[in-house]
Amino acid sequence: MSKKIQLSENHTRTLSSSLIVVDKSLSELEDMLLKQSNTCCNIILKDVDDVIIEDNISAIHEAQRYICELAEKYGTSKENLSLRRIINAKRAKIWEILTDTLSRKIKGYGTFPKKYTEEYDADINKLIEITNRINC
Repeated sequence: MSKKIQLSENHTRTLSSSLIVVDKSLSELEDMLLKQSNTCCNIILKDVDDVIIEDNISAIHEAQRYICELAEKYGTSKENLSLRRIINAKRAKIWEILTDTLSRKIKGYGTFPKKYTEEYDADINKLIEITNRINC
């Protein structure tokens, strides 16, 4: 695509944001299709055959190439990502989720059994302690 189109700043910014989000979603989907790895809390059921997976990966790559062409054609901006900021943001979100899971915070879901409170909170606090070791 050699043609360049100059949109207004608002339209370019909107297109940039959309392309960034779609590109991230495509990358995440490709990663899931390629790795298909289970974790302790998630199991990926391989209910799609290999031909469909290969076709999807091919379509993802084509879409990503076209996103690059559109970005050049419309002069959209690229998102600069700081690994340090990503790590810090993920750590903060993990900490927030885990602290909101402590027994005193989940009383809105019913009375937490007193006999498990100490052990449960110790388990959650240990996970907080472990995840707090993620640094940049």
